[in-house]
Amino acid sequence: MSLTTSPSIDARAASIVVTNHAVIVLVSALVFLPCAIFAMSLAPLPAAAVIVGCCGAMALIAGHASDNDRLAEPVHVTRLLVAVALALLLLVIGGETHLFYATWDWRVRDAVLADLVRHGLATYRIGDADYLLRAPLGMYMAPALVGRLFGLFAAHLALLAQNTAILGATFYLLATIGRGWGNLAIVILFGGLSAFGALLIFGTTGRDNSHLLQFGLDSWHPYYQYSSSMVQLFWVPNHALPGWWLATLLLLQRRSSPDVATLGVSVAGLAFWSPLAVVPFVPWLLFSLARRWRHVLSSRRTWLGSLAALGFLPILAYMVLASASIAHVSPTSRPDFFFWYELFVFFELPVLVFLVLVRHRIPEDARAPLALSALVLLALPFFSFGPNNDLVMRSSIAPLVIVAFVFGGVVIDLTRERRIVAVVGWALVVAGTPSAIVEIGRALATPRYAISDCSLMEASHALGSDAVPSNYVAPVRDIPTWLMNAASFASAPTVKQACWPDKVAPRFLVKIFDTSTRP
Repeated sequence: MSLTTSPSIDARAASIVVTNHAVIVLVSALVFLPCAIFAMSLAPLPAAAVIVGCCGAMALIAGHASDNDRLAEPVHVTRLLVAVALALLLLVIGGETHLFYATWDWRVRDAVLADLVRHGLATYRIGDADYLLRAPLGMYMAPALVGRLFGLFAAHLALLAQNTAILGATFYLLATIGRGWGNLAIVILFGGLSAFGALLIFGTTGRDNSHLLQFGLDSWHPYYQYSSSMVQLFWVPNHALPGWWLATLLLLQRRSSPDVATLGVSVAGLAFWSPLAVVPFVPWLLFSLARRWRHVLSSRRTWLGSLAALGFLPILAYMVLASASIAHVSPTSRPDFFFWYELFVFFELPVLVFLVLVRHRIPEDARAPLALSALVLLALPFFSFGPNNDLVMRSSIAPLVIVAFVFGGVVIDLTRERRIVAVVGWALVVAGTPSAIVEIGRALATPRYAISDCSLMEASHALGSDAVPSNYVAPVRDIPTWLMNAASFASAPTVKQACWPDKVAPRFLVKIFDTSTRP
């Protein structure tokens, strides 16, 4: 028996082409899905607002396609598969699913996922008060839903699949709009001169440097950290993924697609993943409005996007609950601020000097994103928010990706033209790679440890802290009833002691700095 179809159906099927725009739509669905899942924990009215916002944002992004840009081109299947495989490799080596050693931050991250799998939004009894899990949960919500159905390990597999899809799509688009795989390799290996900063601070003073092995070379500075690309992916994928994705959308916007509405609703949705990572895009949206205000304000998509973005306000209200209790100080109040600031900029941003010297080689449509990124990176150390100045580390992610992408493209162009100045560019690339080497070396040399099912407070106690983790929880008494009924959420345990009985101290292939023989 044979099946036949009409010629018209066969013709329509043959004419279906999956374009690069579909990649944008797929990642956007993964971005907004956690917001929709979280809406189920809210009161009816704010829940409806979030659902409408998610649907409106998806409709805007799916309905916007241009016939004359790179997003209209068919997907290059081989390139996409390689990009996804590369993303999977890096995330697995970085500790996801614990097939390899997972960095320090995964101890708390595992606990957040475990609580969401067991309880959804959990509450914790700390002292005489009840606290609610209050954190950017975008990366966790969809995997946690899988975990509630199939168990904790399934949640970790879903987390890996979700993150691989987003990072793989990001790699694919960067390789597509840039100078190919060489450009992408520079972005992935990009970092400041952290090794040289560490040598100066620790190699000449004899100060203890043991934390460099545990936290990486990028922790050399006592007050600030601009994380290299590999550190971002290994340590903080929950912040890195939204930063990298928004940077990619902004770089795509240079070619008129996606538009301001797409970028705006993406910022609104990704704030649930990492509010600090989206901070740099607020000035960019304002800049886009000022530069083309007639076009932006006259576009129906701008106003529809604004309405969709308003739907995410309940999530914003949730994330700012008791945020005043999170550590924040004024860095400029230190008398030695400018000394440490200048030292930090000197070692972390030398590529900006290189780009200024070869500014005539920077594509015209890349100059505005690059300039804004440079200004953000130069300004961030003047501010502080979070227990470890998280604002500087997280808000720098997207600007660093943009700087690395433009820098990599310029270096590739200079190399192809056999310009001698390309040697300087490659020297900066090589000088910035020790941070990535340390991360990979630690992951390969240190034995893995099992996934823990400890709660957030159990993990916090096991890590030696008895304080309230104010960046993860908020007092139940501060939660307005119009937003959610916090009393209805299950309580997570807080007293278990052993979370990682098989955990060993981090190792490396060699000990980079050895001050044990110093007097």
